[in-house]
Amino acid sequence: MKFFSSLSDQAREELIAERKRNSSLWKVIHGLASLRLAVALLLSLAAACAAATVIESRFDSTVAQYYVYRSPWFLGWLVLLCINLFAVTLTRLPWKRQHLGFVITHYGIILLLAGAMIGRLAGFEGFVHLRLGEPAEDRVTLNQTALFLENPLRNEVFRVSFPTELWRPRPDHPRKIAIPGTDLRLVIDDFSSDLTLVEEIVPSSDSSAGPGISLLLESRMARQKTLLALLEKEPAHQVQDFFGLAKVLWLSEPPVSPPGRTLHEAQVVFARSPEQPITHAADGIPSGYRFFLVPDEQSRQMLLVVISPSGEKNAWEVTSYVGKVLDLPGGAQAYLTGYWPDFAMREGKPTSLSDRPENPAVLVELRWREAGRASPSLFLWKSADGDAIAYQAWNRRGEISSQGQTTAGRKFSLGWADWEASVLRYEPHASIQSVIRKQEPGKAVTMAIGPGVHGRVEDPKAKLQSVPLWILSGVAQTFSLEGISVRAAYGLESRPLPFRISLERFRVPREEGSDAPVDFQATVRFEDPKTGATRTETAHMNSPATFPGGFWRSALGRNYKFSQASWNPQDLRETTLQVLYDPGWPCKWIGSLLICMGILLMFLQRGSRRSSAPVPTVLPPEEAFSPRRADSTQAR
Repeated sequence: MKFFSSLSDQAREELIAERKRNSSLWKVIHGLASLRLAVALLLSLAAACAAATVIESRFDSTVAQYYVYRSPWFLGWLVLLCINLFAVTLTRLPWKRQHLGFVITHYGIILLLAGAMIGRLAGFEGFVHLRLGEPAEDRVTLNQTALFLENPLRNEVFRVSFPTELWRPRPDHPRKIAIPGTDLRLVIDDFSSDLTLVEEIVPSSDSSAGPGISLLLESRMARQKTLLALLEKEPAHQVQDFFGLAKVLWLSEPPVSPPGRTLHEAQVVFARSPEQPITHAADGIPSGYRFFLVPDEQSRQMLLVVISPSGEKNAWEVTSYVGKVLDLPGGAQAYLTGYWPDFAMREGKPTSLSDRPENPAVLVELRWREAGRASPSLFLWKSADGDAIAYQAWNRRGEISSQGQTTAGRKFSLGWADWEASVLRYEPHASIQSVIRKQEPGKAVTMAIGPGVHGRVEDPKAKLQSVPLWILSGVAQTFSLEGISVRAAYGLESRPLPFRISLERFRVPREEGSDAPVDFQATVRFEDPKTGATRTETAHMNSPATFPGGFWRSALGRNYKFSQASWNPQDLRETTLQVLYDPGWPCKWIGSLLICMGILLMFLQRGSRRSSAPVPTVLPPEEAFSPRRADSTQAR
C-alpha cells in the first residue's frame, strides 16, 4: 500500500469508500476513527481533569493522582485516545501532500501521550539524603508510604502499600492486615501527620537522682508553646535546644558568663597549591585564617605557617603537632587532624603513597568564638530561698535580658520578643516520662516527631490483643502477644539504585554583604559497583547532576538527574537531592516538536493553496452576454 498518491480527490474518495465496504478490518479502523468517539473521549478527559482539580483543591495532589491521573481507567482512556488518533491518520490513506501537516500533528500527540505513560509506568521521582563523610547511598526514597511487617518465624520482611492520605484509618473503621506466617493480624486504627513527644517530670524512686523541672515556654505572637523537661544530673537532659535559636540549661549553681557561639572550619592545605586550599565552613562563616606548608631548610621538615585575619604570623613543625591543639594568634584553636607526605585519594579516602614529601598535604580543623555575637541562653538553678527557682536570661549581645526568682505556676518574661516562661513542676528527685500524643491546638509539646500510625496486634481466634502503640515513621515498633514478638514499621518506600552516590562537598555561596543564598552547590561522587567506574558531578540550583552521563543517554532518557531539593542552614555537611528518572522524556520532547511542526506545516500549506487558487475574471454585463464572447468561450 502506498502512503502517498497523486490520485484526484474524487478517485481517492472512491478508493476509500470501496475499501471500507469490502474489508472488515477497514470498517473497524473507520469505527475507531469516529469523530463521535473522539469527542466523547475528549469530553470525558476534560470532565476527569476538572474533577481532579476539585479533588486537589479540597484534599491534596496525592488524592487526585491516585483516583484520577494514576488510575487504570484514566490510563485506558489515554490509550483509547491514541488509538483514535492513529486510526484517523489511517483512514486518510493514501495521503496527499496537503495531509502531511495533519498526519505529523496527530503522530506528535500520540508520541507525547506515549511518553507520559512510559514515564508514569517505568520512571520515578524521589529524593536522597546525603551527609559528608557518611557511606554512599544506593537507595532512593519515594513519596509513597507503606507498612513493613516481619514474619516472626522466618525473619522475613513483607511490604504492604499503605497510603494513609487516601485510606485514613479510624477507630470505627480500622484496617486489618494479616501477619505472614501466623494467625495474628495487625490492626491500624488511627493516623496522625503531626505526632508530638511530650516529656514530663515525674518523681523518681531512686534517692540518688537529681532534681528536675518541667518548663513551659510560650509566645502569643508566634502562637507556640514548648514544654521542656530538665534534669540536673543527666547531661542529655541538662541542656535543651530551643528551636536552634537558644539554649536552656539547668545548673547546680549560678552561671559565670554566657556560652558564646562556637564556629567551625576545616581546611585541606597543599604545599604545591598554597593558594587553593579545600575549605569547608560548617556554619557558613569563613575564619579568615590562611595556612601554608613550606619546607624548613635546616631540619628538612614541613612547617605549617598560619596568618591570622589581622596579619599575625606563626609556624609549627607539622610532624610534631599532628593530633595536637595549636593556639592560633587571634584566639582561635587549630587541630592538626591528618598529615600526608605524598597525598593521594584511594577509594574515596586520603592516603600517602610514600614517606617522602612529594605532595604534602595537611588537614586543619579550626574552632573559634564569633566576636560580638553570643547565643541566647536561659539558665535555671535551685535557689537557696525555699522552693524558689532562680533564672537568668541572656540575649544575642551577651547582655542579661531578664533575671530573678520564680515559683511553680508563675510566668516570667525572658526579654526575647514576647516569649514567657513558667515552671510547671519541680521534683527534688526526678526522672523523665515520655508520652507520644497527637498534636492538639493550644497544647504544649516537647518536640514534633512527624507522622505515624496507631495499632495493635490481635489474635482473632483466641480473642487476645497486645498493648496499642504508635508506630512512628521510620522507627520500627515491637508488639508482644502470646510470647510472639512482631516487629512493624511505617514509613516511605524506597527503591534501589544501580549505583552508589556520596556527598563530597556542599557549598552555599551568599550575596555579598548579606546571608541570602545565590546558589546551592552539591558536589557528589557516583560509583558503579559493576564496572568500578566513578564520576564526580556538581548539582547547582538550576543545573542538575546526571549519571551515567553522556549525550545519547540524556537524549534517550536513560540518565538519572539529581537536583537540589532542601538543605539545613544549621549544618552544611548535609543536603537533600531530588532524584528524577524519566525514560519517557524523549517521546515527550519529540512529540511536542512534531506537534509544532505539523501545525506550522498546515498553516503554510493552507496559505499556499489560497495563493495558488485561480482568480475568476469579472466582466461587465454587456460583454458577458455578447455573441462574440460566447463564441470565443465555446471555441476554447
